[in-house]
Amino acid sequence: MFESPDAEALIERAQMHEQLAANTADLPARKMHQAMAEAYRRKAQQADTPIIPLETTAEPMLANHAI
Repeated sequence: MFESPDAEALIERAQMHEQLAANTADLPARKMHQAMAEAYRRKAQQADTPIIPLETTAEPMLANHAI
């Protein structure tokens, strides 16, 4: 339905929020823009990291425990 943004787009959003934070005198707004920039940078870092699927086992959980 919606395409998730790539790392480059997320970095651009982070930079935009950093500029907004630098250009406002309103302390709560500055903190909000700084937090948004950090969040977009984290998302960009995650977008660059390949997702490795977890291996699943067909073995029941109780098989490893003595009963």
